[in-house]
Amino acid sequence: MREDNTMNADYTAVATLAETYARAFHEGDAATLRTLFLPDCRLQFVAEGALKLFLASEWIDIVANRPSAASQGHEQRSALRSIQFAGPHCATVMLEMVTPTQLFVDVLHLLRPADGWRIVAKAFHSELI
Repeated sequence: MREDNTMNADYTAVATLAETYARAFHEGDAATLRTLFLPDCRLQFVAEGALKLFLASEWIDIVANRPSAASQGHEQRSALRSIQFAGPHCATVMLEMVTPTQLFVDVLHLLRPADGWRIVAKAFHSELI
């Protein structure tokens, strides 16, 4: 069993990554998003019954080239729903984010190589509000 201090530090690091991700999404900050995702990370979702996917690099380009919620004067609305650890180098985050027109619930799979926690996969649900 890992010591409480290590577990607390891991929880804090993962929660910080989730908050950084939500803020970068809200602000359209592609540079920060690129530091959080592994380059070949896949983002998957279902639209009209069909499985869809993007590479993280493609999705980040989309985020970078559209008006961000922040640039439109909207406040960031996000909530960390859960963090679960499968082990000292593997975690899952569920995060809710609200834009002016959509609700997103993201499930982020993280691994921790030597350079720190990174998003290695993302699945998400979205709906118009």
